[in-house]
Order: sequence, then structure tokens, then C-alpha cells
Amino acid sequence: MGWRHRLVAEVVGSNGELFTKSQEDVKLLDLATGTADVAILLGKAAAKYSSSASTTINSAVLGLDPSQNMLNVGKTKVQESDLDNIVTLELGDARELNALQDDTIDAATMSFGIRNVPEKEQALCEINRVLKKGRGDKGSPQLAIMEFSEPGDDSGVMGSMARAFIRHVIPSMGALLSGAPREYMHLQKSIQEFPSPPEFVKLIEGVKCPIKSTEDDGEVQIFGRFRVKEVVNLNFGSVQIYLATPYLNKYVTE
Repeated sequence: MGWRHRLVAEVVGSNGELFTKSQEDVKLLDLATGTADVAILLGKAAAKYSSSASTTINSAVLGLDPSQNMLNVGKTKVQESDLDNIVTLELGDARELNALQDDTIDAATMSFGIRNVPEKEQALCEINRVLKKGRGDKGSPQLAIMEFSEPGDDSGVMGSMARAFIRHVIPSMGALLSGAPREYMHLQKSIQEFPSPPEFVKLIEGVKCPIKSTEDDGEVQIFGRFRVKEVVNLNFGSVQIYLATPYLNKYVTE
């Protein structure tokens, strides 16, 4: 199973439970969608499983990316996959999801994109804002982020091989295939600078996204937060899928 297939399987469930157990329409968001590889996989899952739901539901996948050139390629791929009625691609930035209303998205994915977002906390808060709350730890995770990382020095022989893969193979192959060696040297550097898996889990769970404050026998401050359910390690620890669920945290001060 490819990395992106695994990402999608973690979100929709091994048997499409995200769709088959839903009583209402399912809306999915793929951020940094690029040429829409993950959005298309989500769309295929939606097409396959939505008809098996206990009630008739409509599913929609929205892919956002800041690059129009990438989206143009993605739109062609969506058309070739006959998913125009499910997958929509638009210009967008994970840090500013202004076009999306609060609590409207069932699940969000981001594949190899968060590494290039300078204001990661801001992006996570925007994702938290648009995700539906209240599911708790039941069902599939509602946020799945896939990203590279360098295995540590204590990761053994396979970890050393994976580290060499990150430092040398990916930049070399990417530069050769794309004709853009400078961009792929940046990729190598950005991977080296990205937080380790424990550090990134701490970052995800550490965000406190202000939602509202009300007066009632004291001040009630409500924050959107994430609970990381699992970190899936792939390719000998050089790729991780971070699976998280949003929740609301209330602070009451007298």
C-alpha cells in the first residue's frame, strides 16, 4: 500500500466507515493538495462507499493549494478520473480558510505540506475551526497529516538507510525528474529542519485556538485543541502520519 493510500485509509476507515456509518453528507478537505493525488483518492473512496451508507448521502472533496499551476494539472487528473461531481479544486492557503464555515468539515488531510507552512499553529487553528467537533475518540481520526522526518541516530541500520534516502535519494531523483535541482535541495533542508515526531505531536497538542468567551458566574473561555490518537511510522521512520481528533477545552475563571 502506498503512503497516500495509507493516509486515506486511516481517514475513511478500512471499509469506508466514514461514509457507510454517516447519517448526513460527508465533506472532506485536502490541504496543500498539489496535483490532487490525495483528493482523487478521497474522491474515489467517496464514490465507492457513499452508495453503501445507511441513508442516501452526498460526499464532496475540496482540495486547496496556493499554486494555480499545480491545480491546473490536478483538474485535468480529476476530469480523467471522472470525479468532477465529487472533487473540487480551488486556490487556498491552510492559514486562511475564510471561505469555509466553522464546524462543517468531517475530515481534513495534508500530505507533505505542513513542513512548508511557516505559521504552523495558525494553520492548525484554522483546520480546527472548520472541523466538526463532538465525535470524541469514536471512529476514524478527523485530521491526518503526512510528513517526512529524519530518523534519529538511535534508529539502527534501517533508520540510517532511511536517513540516507531522505538526504540523498529524494533530492537527486527529484532534481533529475523535475529539472529543478534547487527546489529539491530546499526539500532536503526543510526536512532536516522539521520537528521530530515527538516534537510535532507536542506542537499539535499544544495549540490553543480561541473560539469564544462568555459571561456566566465567571468568564468561560473556550479553545479548540487537538488530541493526537496515533503516529503511524512508514519507510523505516522517515515518513509519519499524524492522526488527530479536534475537541473543545473550556477554562472557567471566577
